[in-house]
Amino acid sequence: MTASVIPPAVPRALRYFSPDPAQRDAALHLFGQVAGLPLICPHGHVSAHLFADPAYQFGSPVDLLVSPDHYLLRMLYSQGISLESLGIAPLNGDPVEPDQRKIWQLVADHFYLFRGTPTGVWLTDELRDVFGIEQKLEGGTAQAIYDQIAEQLATAAFRPRALYERFNIEVLCTTDAA
Repeated sequence: MTASVIPPAVPRALRYFSPDPAQRDAALHLFGQVAGLPLICPHGHVSAHLFADPAYQFGSPVDLLVSPDHYLLRMLYSQGISLESLGIAPLNGDPVEPDQRKIWQLVADHFYLFRGTPTGVWLTDELRDVFGIEQKLEGGTAQAIYDQIAEQLATAAFRPRALYERFNIEVLCTTDAA
């Protein structure tokens, strides 16, 4: 494959490839060989119980995208944001923020901290490619984005088994307890 013949799946992936023409052509060639193959995911933090019930639905956008993301939580905590304000219960039983919208707003207000990080790229890509959200996540867009995600999570197309099929996953392993 040459750089002038780019399959439809490639354009968004191009930004991860080297700007060096020879390396980029090699990357495009390799990507073209595997782009349509099913995913084999040997390491993940996906709880197996999500797939046990075909009717299982994710909760709020916070339940799906914030609470289980230890990279996101660690960055925010390192910048002085308490885990309790992010809805994470401490071992001592102190109260936590129960309002999912407030938690989402807090994350959006501080999303600038993730510029240039793998977590920032991952969440931005996830919002765009999975949920179709083109807006930049920030304080002013937080609630509209929350609503867009919540609306989609309420549909059958966003149940774990449906996403498994949509993403063409062949094998999904977990590091979590069974």
